[in-house]
Amino acid sequence: MTKFINGSAAGVPLMLRRAPLFLRVVQSEDGGIDALDQLDDVPSATEVITAYRLVENSGMVHVCSRGKNRGASGYYPMASYELCDDQPGDEGRDAAKWQAWCNARAEAWVASRAERRAKKDGAE
Repeated sequence: MTKFINGSAAGVPLMLRRAPLFLRVVQSEDGGIDALDQLDDVPSATEVITAYRLVENSGMVHVCSRGKNRGASGYYPMASYELCDDQPGDEGRDAAKWQAWCNARAEAWVASRAERRAKKDGAE
């Protein structure tokens, strides 16, 4: 299960198949929350896009579903995300621009994660 610490998706658990470093979360006009975790996912024109960054990936969980929902069986990441400080704007609607936006922030994400781990290790 994927959980969100803050932002519009706070408290909304989603069953996503991937846990990328950066994730687009969309909110539909009726308030529904979903994430664009697959490489070929695209937002609709009316969805509001919010960017989140990976905080923790604790591993995978296997869900065995039978009956009507057996298609939901599979492995899912147990990940936590937090709202990104800067948001992509129109870059979030185009796959190539979204990838470039993520790549431009990846190095800072790695440094931030190393700093968090160092603080965590120092607290123990």
